[in-house]
Amino acid sequence: MENNSFAQSRYDKISFWLLIYAVNYAFFHIFPVFLNYEIKIRLMVADVFDILTPFVMVFLIYKIYGILLSGTGGNSGSKTQPAAVIILILGVITFVEGHGMHLSANAISRHLTSMKDSPLFALDYFFDETLGHILWDGGIILLSIGLIVIAFNSDVLRISNPKLPLTIFASLLYGFTYFCNGVEGQTVIFTFPLALIIPSAIWWLVHRRHIQLLKNPVLSFYFFTYILALCLFIFWGIWHNGFPEFSALGWI
Repeated sequence: MENNSFAQSRYDKISFWLLIYAVNYAFFHIFPVFLNYEIKIRLMVADVFDILTPFVMVFLIYKIYGILLSGTGGNSGSKTQPAAVIILILGVITFVEGHGMHLSANAISRHLTSMKDSPLFALDYFFDETLGHILWDGGIILLSIGLIVIAFNSDVLRISNPKLPLTIFASLLYGFTYFCNGVEGQTVIFTFPLALIIPSAIWWLVHRRHIQLLKNPVLSFYFFTYILALCLFIFWGIWHNGFPEFSALGWI
């Protein structure tokens, strides 16, 4: 009974921190878009929030990772930890690199508006809108894969009475933001197919290993995240006969 109580407590903590993670992911990736107010020398209020983004997101990933590993009953956790740690480290590096690249290049581009036909602008645009977003979104995906790897062997699998509504609400916030980043960042070429591949892999492994998906907060969180994103990508692609950016449509 004591072990079950401890496991349930960890489940509650993970559900809570997944919600905090999703809320911050949505806040820092959507809200700054609407804060284009200049502070000085074309430095925007949005830039201040963007500077904080990696600190907040990496801390929350570390927090969730720590809770998942705490109290893990021995072998199952230790087997997955090395692979998961490598994936998470790569995810953190890629995410921070891409975000920082985009932030700085985007700020510089505001001073190059009269040079749009120059090689300098083209190079800055590449780091801003192409490579920056690829690394940024790619890092987020690696972080999710790292947590999924841990979750498949975590003892939260045995927990009953899950707080499913909390987890689903968090996944809806996260999935919507993931979709928005893919469309506006023009990374649909890999964010769209991965929104199908990742939940399919989770579903296949869950059934192969006889795991109850809805009793694992991390697996259910990412499963519903990518399912929602997949539906939104399909809807957006059909509606617009392609994947135009929100800014290209004048939405933001």
